[in-house]
Amino acid sequence: METDAQSSRVEASHGTPFGEQNRKRLIGGYFKEKGMPDTASAWARVYGMLLWVDRTTGLAHCYESDKCQPGRSWYARSLAFHHWLAGEFQSTPLEVGKQLDWLFQKALDGYLKALAREQRTQKENSERQRAVYAGQDFPLPGADPEIERIIGDALKPYFSTQPPEHVFDTVAERLREYWKQENKRKNLLGEGFEDVLAAVVKAACVAGIQARTRISIADVAGFHPLGAKDKATKVDVIVENPQWTRPALVNVKWSIRADREDQLWDDFKEYVRFDRDQRGFDHYLITNEFDPARLNAVCDRREANNFIFKQVVHINTDGVLAAYGPPPAAVQNAEQAKRAADSSMQRVRQQVQQGRLISLSQWLAGLGTHG
Repeated sequence: METDAQSSRVEASHGTPFGEQNRKRLIGGYFKEKGMPDTASAWARVYGMLLWVDRTTGLAHCYESDKCQPGRSWYARSLAFHHWLAGEFQSTPLEVGKQLDWLFQKALDGYLKALAREQRTQKENSERQRAVYAGQDFPLPGADPEIERIIGDALKPYFSTQPPEHVFDTVAERLREYWKQENKRKNLLGEGFEDVLAAVVKAACVAGIQARTRISIADVAGFHPLGAKDKATKVDVIVENPQWTRPALVNVKWSIRADREDQLWDDFKEYVRFDRDQRGFDHYLITNEFDPARLNAVCDRREANNFIFKQVVHINTDGVLAAYGPPPAAVQNAEQAKRAADSSMQRVRQQVQQGRLISLSQWLAGLGTHG
């Protein structure tokens, strides 16, 4: 049985399967296998490494799972996105999932091997500890009578003989590990997303452009050092070039919730406060958010009549528009026209047309002339 303590020990350092050192090694391995990204292919590399198939729908994940269940409106949009994605990957809707989630699956494989070693050691130790009470009945670690009952009742008609108790314990252990796997994905949608983007910038952009991850704002040239009472605010990704007059500060969020919107605003205020030389900075948000209201909120957010983000960057805006479906058909009167224009999805389409919401490929291409 995996315990939280075992899992924590396996993930305790940067050298572990989901840690920074291994993530960067795996990213390099993916580029070696699939080819170095350029501005046009960068989005596909990001999706190939990080996008996954939602187990409850069987479709590429583009929105919150509970809202994408069959019969709900986002199920139709998920189908549309999945269909678009399969075409872009030159695959089929049944097969495209095999080209996704590479980074998580590789890290998970390493994690499970490390966990198995940890479990063997723990089992040997536990057997020595239980030997003191040989001959007495004690509960077995990991035993779960309810799982045994559920599995036994469902499969009883197919059993010629009742499986021994330890078989149910093994199944229960594997199920618990399987259910916990999705929690580990958070590592890759946080720091791992930042690492992937930094690697893509370095590979796809012109010589001289550098990208660093999780850098304190106080360590960026031209910004104030930390004072005695200051708390270090880190920049998710900072992109620099010696020829640029100011840096690009990039917030990286796979999805955007209300608490993350607040964090983005707080980060921006700290960047402004630390801007010692007052040379300014170009501020971007890179995301894979599909919710139209959230996308519009970050595109439209202002401070003193200026947008707080120079542009909001989506991994692929074509994928967003594919999920939303075709624009509303031509309307018959002014009132209908106003309602169509005011709809949040229509507003996202306008953000794309106006250049407020751009694709990763567009952003990378623009970095070559940044300054």
